[in-house]
Amino acid sequence: MTTTAFDLDVWVKEARREPFRFTVSGRLFEMPAAGELDKSVLTSVNIDNPSARDIETLLKAGLGEAWPVFNEIPIPLAALGELFRRWQAHEGVPLGESSASADS
Repeated sequence: MTTTAFDLDVWVKEARREPFRFTVSGRLFEMPAAGELDKSVLTSVNIDNPSARDIETLLKAGLGEAWPVFNEIPIPLAALGELFRRWQAHEGVPLGESSASADS
């Protein structure tokens, strides 16, 4: 019996999802699906229970070169939390704990 090695490169290519797009202050921003961030971000955030700083770090990683422009726009903290939840929902797999459902 011959076993074929699991090819992670093929899985990554096949699992690619559409980028997450959103607008704020009339500007369009785009981030990769949250699960496509590089594993290096794991060393700087608590994925299981992300703090406000962790969410900022993840958004910064997702926005990449667009971060400086995004960072200059005044945005309420509650709106950042909603942006993070929508980004998670776009992926379909939550990063950290999502907010409790209404019936919990």
